[in-house]
Amino acid sequence: MSPVFWLFGRSGAGKTTLGDRLRRRLAESGRPVFFLDGDEARAGLSSDLGFGKIARVEHHRRLAEVARLVSDQDILPVVATMAPEHSQRDLVNSILGPRLTWVFIDATFDECVRRDPKGLYRRAREGTVANLLDYPFDDPREHERALHIGTGHGDVQSSVDELTRGVLSRLDGERD
Repeated sequence: MSPVFWLFGRSGAGKTTLGDRLRRRLAESGRPVFFLDGDEARAGLSSDLGFGKIARVEHHRRLAEVARLVSDQDILPVVATMAPEHSQRDLVNSILGPRLTWVFIDATFDECVRRDPKGLYRRAREGTVANLLDYPFDDPREHERALHIGTGHGDVQSSVDELTRGVLSRLDGERD
């Protein structure tokens, strides 16, 4: 059984970028790793779901179950989703238990709107994307900040370095 690292934060915080670069670094070091991006999963695994509260919880349940199956095969899952509400994070916790490490990818709302890599905030202001600007993002609780990567002030490389150090530290600690 492998640990699971779950990156979460607002849209535009840098979850996918950091998760993919972490995947590459871990793979280069010879670790079997599987990157599961929430947006990509919506194109297939969760293509039948919308974006309402119940659908978001179900989307996270599906991703947690996939992460559990991958972890059971001794492949390290790295998952990236918004997971904006405690209910979604609680469900993930209930499925993955002690193998789960939360990684809060932290950027201010204003910084995420400024970046807007997918154009979601622009489309929300235009009225073509619902519930993004007013959708709640519950502050992470202490256990959901096991790793806390602030992406608002540094460059991407320094955030990747910080994330990689944190993950490797936890992986090395597992061997002791």
